Amino acid sequence: MLARKLADVDRAAGFGRMESRAPHRPIKKFMQRKNAILLAANHHFAHHGFRGASLRDIARDAQVSLTLLNHHFGSKYQLLSAVIDSHRTMLDERASALLQLMTAEPARFTVQDLVQVWIRIGFETAARADGENFLRLMARVIDDSSEEAAQVVREKLDDAALVFIDALQICYPNASRYAAASAYIYVSASLLKFLVGSKRLFRLAQAASPVDTSNDDQDRLTRFLVAGIEAALRPHVDGAARPTRGAGHDGANGLGGLDALRK
Repeated sequence: MLARKLADVDRAAGFGRMESRAPHRPIKKFMQRKNAILLAANHHFAHHGFRGASLRDIARDAQVSLTLLNHHFGSKYQLLSAVIDSHRTMLDERASALLQLMTAEPARFTVQDLVQVWIRIGFETAARADGENFLRLMARVIDDSSEEAAQVVREKLDDAALVFIDALQICYPNASRYAAASAYIYVSASLLKFLVGSKRLFRLAQAASPVDTSNDDQDRLTRFLVAGIEAALRPHVDGAARPTRGAGHDGANGLGGLDALRK
């Protein structure tokens, strides 16, 4: 399976074709090797986690020497950072979509709007080449206890999460930062588990995989998560309103992610 993916990467990049101009060959060969290493590393980090992944095994599956891998990336920490950066388009799109939603109509966006953005981009990522492996990698590394992995998560993955939490606190100004962060964890964990564990879903449903359930799945998951967030964050006071729209914010709860991304 991995060898076939590596071959696909080579074909997509045009490697293996005879070029008329020899000076271009070293650049293409460099990119070929780098892409092969990133693809193999994505697979190993996704299936074995940060600590369980072996640089020697990654080099073997990328069909390069361990020396060459170390020359390109230096360390396992730097390699994991590079793998995540290779999916930077998706990560930036997610953060940008949240910011656009929050700044376009700061007092009118709803929790459903936030959840729909998060779910839509997750499903789009899963449908891309090697996207499911990247989501599996994210699910693995965000809970890795090693300090190196935690540093990568802080540097590469936490920005959009902090913005999402900020947005929840705007929708629920009485919710504590801890409660809003907990609600984000519910959303993130549910989405990742659904996207990387769908094969088990079909076994439990005792049904063959339908041709395309993406729209229905997104709708069900959105309704499930919105209801859960509202149950978790709405005030526990009899007769109290259930805030679901941005109601302004004076900064008392400490909106870290939004301010960081605006700079």
